[in-house]
Amino acid sequence: MPALEVFFRDHPRLAIAFSGGLDSRFLCACAQACGCDVVAVHVHGPHVPGADTDSARAFARNMQLKLLELPLNPLTLPEVARTDPRRCYFCKKFMLSGIRELLVRCGEGERTLCDGSNHDDLSRYRPGLQALKEAGIFSPLALAELGKQDIRARSVEMGFPLPREQARPCLLTRYDYNLPVHQEELLRIDRAEQALLSLTDVRGRPLFADLRLRITPQPLLQVQTFRREWEPEVRRILGSLGFDNCTICQTEHISGFFDTGKTSPPEVGNGKPASVSS
Repeated sequence: MPALEVFFRDHPRLAIAFSGGLDSRFLCACAQACGCDVVAVHVHGPHVPGADTDSARAFARNMQLKLLELPLNPLTLPEVARTDPRRCYFCKKFMLSGIRELLVRCGEGERTLCDGSNHDDLSRYRPGLQALKEAGIFSPLALAELGKQDIRARSVEMGFPLPREQARPCLLTRYDYNLPVHQEELLRIDRAEQALLSLTDVRGRPLFADLRLRITPQPLLQVQTFRREWEPEVRRILGSLGFDNCTICQTEHISGFFDTGKTSPPEVGNGKPASVSS
């Protein structure tokens, strides 16, 4: 990964926006392996699955990585609370501003701020990329043209834990656009998804590799595989958390459910601030 190594050589003191997912874990591990001084910054709030925060803390502890935590509630932003189609832009802008302020308060403001966006993200609907560019944030994995499969393959080579882990985007992505978001409902979505993902068969294997509980005018459970004999327990869990009359939808692809046909400009975080456009 010569391009990534060159980036780390040129930027030896990094602050990494750290979700706890595979991409940001991989970025932190590679930066450490190349001798960088790394601080990870994890944002948590009602929009972040609790398991992600637990994973971020465990990884930082195991890697002896300095971890700063920043509690934020993006529902204070009207564009996020009403699920504007560009909610990710407003949320990311809010988050990056908070991270920079935290770094300054902690005496770490001179570090180069990065995120874990990969090269595949450039061809998908990612309004948050504009916020990264406006703020002058680097995306080293995207700059090195490393996509998700590249990251998985290199993670296997490195003996990295959970190299095939499914992406778990923030809970706001469960909502269709222009629907109001309620904090209490976000917590119930998180609990329902975690309970369903913990279901196993008689051999102890997970029933679901991945799933999403989508909030449309009527709740919809999106899964890749499903058997009718699983339905009673699935519906019991959903009903216990207030998601009655939930449609179960089997689809090949889980991510981007509400973004079919949408595209973003192919921008990549290269650390050069862009002008703000309306």
